Amino acid sequence: MSEHKHSSAPAEPPMSPHQEYQEINPYVVFWGLFYAALFALAVGYLCLKIGQTVDAFAPVSILAMGMGAVLKRKNAFPENVHIQAIASAGTNILGGAMFIIPALFILNSPTMNFFQLAAPIVLGGILGVFLSTIFRRYFCEEMADVYPFPAGRAAAEVLTSGEGSKAKLMIFSGAIALIYDFILNSIGWWQEIISSATFSLGQQIASKYKLVFNLDNESALLGIGYFTGLRYAAIIAAGSFFSWFVCIPVLYYLAGDHHMILKGKDILLADAPIRAVFSTYVRHIGIGMLAMAGIIGLLSMSSVIKNVVRAAIAEMSKAPNAARQTLLRTQRDIPMPLLVAGIFGILLLFTLYFHVYFSESMLQTGLALGIVLIFTFLLSVVGISSIAFTGTEPVSGMTIFMIIVASVVLGSAGMHGDMGIVAILMMASFLCTTLAVAGNFMSELKVANLLGATPRKMEQWQLVSAAVSALVSIGVILLLNQAYGFVGPSALPAPQANAMAAIVKPLMEGGAAHWPLYMAGAFFAVILWMVKVPPLAFALGAYLPMEINTPLLVGGLISYLVTKSSSNEKLSALRFNVGSTIASGLIAGGALGSLLSAVVRILGYDFFLEAWSETPAATYLGVVAYLALCALLYGKAVSVKKVAAE
Repeated sequence: MSEHKHSSAPAEPPMSPHQEYQEINPYVVFWGLFYAALFALAVGYLCLKIGQTVDAFAPVSILAMGMGAVLKRKNAFPENVHIQAIASAGTNILGGAMFIIPALFILNSPTMNFFQLAAPIVLGGILGVFLSTIFRRYFCEEMADVYPFPAGRAAAEVLTSGEGSKAKLMIFSGAIALIYDFILNSIGWWQEIISSATFSLGQQIASKYKLVFNLDNESALLGIGYFTGLRYAAIIAAGSFFSWFVCIPVLYYLAGDHHMILKGKDILLADAPIRAVFSTYVRHIGIGMLAMAGIIGLLSMSSVIKNVVRAAIAEMSKAPNAARQTLLRTQRDIPMPLLVAGIFGILLLFTLYFHVYFSESMLQTGLALGIVLIFTFLLSVVGISSIAFTGTEPVSGMTIFMIIVASVVLGSAGMHGDMGIVAILMMASFLCTTLAVAGNFMSELKVANLLGATPRKMEQWQLVSAAVSALVSIGVILLLNQAYGFVGPSALPAPQANAMAAIVKPLMEGGAAHWPLYMAGAFFAVILWMVKVPPLAFALGAYLPMEINTPLLVGGLISYLVTKSSSNEKLSALRFNVGSTIASGLIAGGALGSLLSAVVRILGYDFFLEAWSETPAATYLGVVAYLALCALLYGKAVSVKKVAAE
């Protein structure tokens, strides 16, 4: 793990743990909640258009910093940290709402009122905050040298970029990334996915051997790879190569005469596109790995969980202020007794909600509680660890696995038909929201750890913002359903919700799940653990499309080369930090560029050169542009002279 030795938390963050700061005031609360609602609306619409969310940290941080400068706020830095954290709930909450709720309209399910739709999202968001808080010390402090937290570090870099040369470097790299990604997504001068199948030789290899290589050359992914580091980026990429270079060719070779349904047509697997084989079969091996990685993670953290329980019991026996007096300001969380009571309270409230609206027997209610309890704790570890490793989280894959298990278990208890489908989807919205908030809010808590903000204040206001954002997200869905609908020729695509609908309907009508593939993935995760390869990192690579994982490897390699560019450790550390600033600019600028492209398309302006972007020439140009971006990241980092480190 040597590639991360220069990225551990500084001894003294910008906000000293030994001083008190005015971190929360009406200004912070108003603008934090305003941006949370705004980005829940804007990014929620984007999510229903393309099936992906955009992280709000970059635009909110820049807006907050700019507003603080214009208004000449004397307390701008701590205010900006918390405005950004409160606003993050606006996008953190969207998974459970936008990935699941539209499926109810797609399947023409029984009508539900606003409260019935919003309750699981609100409860899931609050539970996600509680789970992040209870594991904060472990992930952010005790394991600081293990988990790189690429998104959290990038957010911290952006928020501290107000100082001279660092600000200029951040603005420079961010502007390049914004222009780069805007051209990529809005104009199409070069191809976003650099694929071997673009060229005639690559097409022959894909046709004969079923081998294809893909790389997404968005600037943000390169920056995330730099923070991820070479070791974990290599393990993630290895998982991807296992899926695409081993599992897919083996499936074609052994099961070419297998019949599969693709877009309503019955075809031979041998005639199916490579990506369809990945999505229909191989991806389920990755889901099995993720589930088993969660079990292994929980078992490996058993001592942590024991310590959490002991701390809760110990704090309950102390006076309310006794425990806090021995802690630094930057170590104070919501008190453990409140966390434990809150977690079980939320689980019981959801169980009551499920029993009142969907359950036909106490058996069904008990099974629902068991499923939610197991998957909440199992998959929250997977989600938080995923964010800590890569800055991304496979919430849809984890939710799909829960949908499959819940459909089988509750189906065996007599839950079928339209009401059964609604019940499963509302369980999924609760779990998906919990996982999305737990993982993404842990990144915000890492920002607090790096910058010296008070975690407890961040946690308290994230609870408020999560509840507000949940209500806004349901309002957005209802409005967009009236304006566009989710079914029909002019409907919003809602790709994730359509996928959920396609999975849950046949299962609740007696269909079968891919159990052999889940079992294969689970056993492979155990083998990885036995040979001391982190199963979660490998499973992420196996589950996610290759093009998302390969740029992490490129960024990790650049990070490694920067740290090895000098025998002088101080100089190497300085160069790595300069590279971190550039990488943060790439992430922030890339996020802004993607958001700007989405807004342009939503407004109806389409400049994209579709025909040109599919040509080999566009891919060649994409390779050149991407190599130039890599050269910028490496070249600017190692251009630091020795005298600057001394």
